[in-house]
Amino acid sequence: MEIDYINGLKTDEIFGMSKYQSEIHKRLENVKLNRIEYPNISKVTGINKIVEYSVYPFIVKKKVIKNNIKHVTRQDLAFLLVLMKLKRTIVTCHDIIPISYYKTQSPVWKLNGKGLRKAEKIITVSEFSKKEIGKYIKYPEENIEIIHPAVDHNLYYRNRNKMILKKYGIKDNEKVILYVGAEEPRKNVQFIINSFSNLKKRIPEVKLLKVGMPNYPGVRRKLIQQIESLNLQKDIIFAGYVSELALAEIYNAVDLFVFPSLYEGFGIPPLEAMACGTPVITSNTSSLPEVVGDAAIQINPYDVEKFAEEMYEVLTNERLKEEMIRKGLERSKMFSWENSAKKTLKVYREM
Repeated sequence: MEIDYINGLKTDEIFGMSKYQSEIHKRLENVKLNRIEYPNISKVTGINKIVEYSVYPFIVKKKVIKNNIKHVTRQDLAFLLVLMKLKRTIVTCHDIIPISYYKTQSPVWKLNGKGLRKAEKIITVSEFSKKEIGKYIKYPEENIEIIHPAVDHNLYYRNRNKMILKKYGIKDNEKVILYVGAEEPRKNVQFIINSFSNLKKRIPEVKLLKVGMPNYPGVRRKLIQQIESLNLQKDIIFAGYVSELALAEIYNAVDLFVFPSLYEGFGIPPLEAMACGTPVITSNTSSLPEVVGDAAIQINPYDVEKFAEEMYEVLTNERLKEEMIRKGLERSKMFSWENSAKKTLKVYREM
């Protein structure tokens, strides 16, 4: 079986949507991928997007093979289905955040919405996202297949060791709270900083480590201003992008993982943290309760004081911490990339 794999920008960085696709497709047997991508020509924000909208459609049109299944791997590439006639089409739609959360009126996202409606099948990542697609795109839910993201248990497993924290100047006696993700408004990083400031008054020897790129214009500058106003410059560390191997080490080194996002199509980091034996506090919104079940503490992501209180409780109550670790390890085992690959192959065969 050969698939026209319409994957957008060619990149070696693995996170979010690219992680989902790479983990599934490296586990598919007897499936050949005709990769249709465009080169990374610039690190300047926006340049690659211009290439995506103006040049990439011509690359796709030239490289697709008539009788192949066409798999568009991201929702923000769905506009391609409007610009050209493609048969036997599947689109993986992780979320429709610009439409459902940010209420965008962007012409590009109107095109993406039209493109999603043209797909013969949509793969999405959660029951929550399936309902959102049905609601906002008006796409028939019977043609939406849920295939969850998962955890690579050969990489993310319990192997506790604090050594990697020395790289970030963190001492052995300091408690460490970790957040992994971007810094766009829905990720709620400002909230984390405010809650951390409250916690710091009760546990002086605590650090907040933030892994991931900003990925949203202007937000990092505002976060730095907020950190300076709270006098937390020495206590909050921005690690930037790290490799998967380093990320697994970081999960295993920290005391608590927090993920108070306002809106997620799924949210892989809480599962990865659980698989490494790290307790998780997350939001009680969007798909996150579906992801973590009863293995994490779920909180209103607008309640700064409550979030700080729960962080304090996990960091000081050993019995609670051990119970959360046990439940988290069990929960993470429910999600495997092998199962996700089998479900993807089933969709291909049915198509």
